[in-house]
Amino acid sequence: MSVSSLGVGSGLDLQALLDNMVSVQRDTKVSAYNEKISDYKSEVSAYGAIKSALETFQETADKLNDTDLFTGRTASLTQPDSGDLVSVTASEDASNGSYEISVSQLAQGSRSVSGSGLFSSTDDVVSAIGGDLTFTAGSETFTVSVGAGATLSELREQINDDEDNFGVSANLVDDGSGNVYLTLNSSVTGSGNDLVVTNTDETLDSVSSVATGTGSAGLSIGSEDGAQDAIITVDGIDINSDSNTFENAISGLTIKALAESETGSDSSLETASASIDFDTDSVQETLESFVESYNSLLSTFEKYTGTGDILNGSSLVRGMESALNSDLMTTFDDAGSLSSIFDIGIEMDDDGSLSLNSTDFEEVMESSFDDVVTLFAGDTGIANIMSEYLEDFTGSGGLVESLSSSAQESADDTQETLESFEYRMDLYEEQLKTKFSNLDTLLAGLNNSGTALLTSLSNLSNQS
Repeated sequence: MSVSSLGVGSGLDLQALLDNMVSVQRDTKVSAYNEKISDYKSEVSAYGAIKSALETFQETADKLNDTDLFTGRTASLTQPDSGDLVSVTASEDASNGSYEISVSQLAQGSRSVSGSGLFSSTDDVVSAIGGDLTFTAGSETFTVSVGAGATLSELREQINDDEDNFGVSANLVDDGSGNVYLTLNSSVTGSGNDLVVTNTDETLDSVSSVATGTGSAGLSIGSEDGAQDAIITVDGIDINSDSNTFENAISGLTIKALAESETGSDSSLETASASIDFDTDSVQETLESFVESYNSLLSTFEKYTGTGDILNGSSLVRGMESALNSDLMTTFDDAGSLSSIFDIGIEMDDDGSLSLNSTDFEEVMESSFDDVVTLFAGDTGIANIMSEYLEDFTGSGGLVESLSSSAQESADDTQETLESFEYRMDLYEEQLKTKFSNLDTLLAGLNNSGTALLTSLSNLSNQS
């Protein structure tokens, strides 16, 4: 006979016995394997966090090592009460200084208007014959071919839609008294850059500024509508520009005229005050990032190397922390009155973390700017010293990534060993189950034989 589950035939709890035997062989080793895998994965996580913190710190060090950071200039402006007159942008070539700027004239393009009585409707035919109209302003030009019988409205659309149009806007104005005017506004600014419209047929003279026939041209520019330069005055010196942007009127500065100055009670034009100085804000912001990322790196070291932590006792981390601390203590003899970074307002707390005293920093930046550059930037600057040291630990081929990869390989190998052990335990369990099943069947048979024998004996006794 056969049994469907262990213990049914014999009445014994063979399943519990089998489970206990497998557990004795399996549980302790599986737990040990899992603990090893967990430790290896914790190492991978720890090395990943340290690598990330190192790279972030190295990035801030590289920014401090960039001399362009220290060559930046910033322009601060004080505008008059009436509103903003100018905007000023300073490049690294600008010299520190202060300037008084007024705007006497804004640049503008020209505006042409057709004469009164030439057109009474937007549907008036411009020319029964047609021809070419050429629009020129300064060095810019484009031509439209006007078809025979084209209307004023069609001409407007043709001008505005031409793909070569450099910035001429055509509009039609109805004065409500039976007159329609064609207006042309050119975006080309600067004195001498008035819009000129010529034609190839005198029938187009009414929409041209230069007549081909013996009559007069239809378009003209009013006295106030001609193209003109922008004019600003900087510290008493008049400066012209064919646009509202003045490039290098003052070396290293870009000045954009925004509005014309109003005239004050003393008949003088109001001014905007511009002050050009080193871009200390950017330097301070970068230095604060340097301090913050260094402190974050120390916190990361502490998180994984404390008592009971996964990298406790790591000589690698101890070595990095010690080397970086030593680099911070570097002294200089070529930075004027500054001998270390602690002379510019950086302070170190008892736990080794850094902070920046902004007041001291601003004072040093004002009095010893070039010396600050020497401390941080260049081959011998502290930023480069620290960044070069970190090269061996960061990046795809760095030591930290190598240790992380090694820990991951160990975790993978241990996982494979665990899976192999689990497979063997499954085989062991199947073997025990077969043996116990056979035993259960045997005991069930013996129980049945014993029952039959007892029944026979009982029947014999009853017969007697």
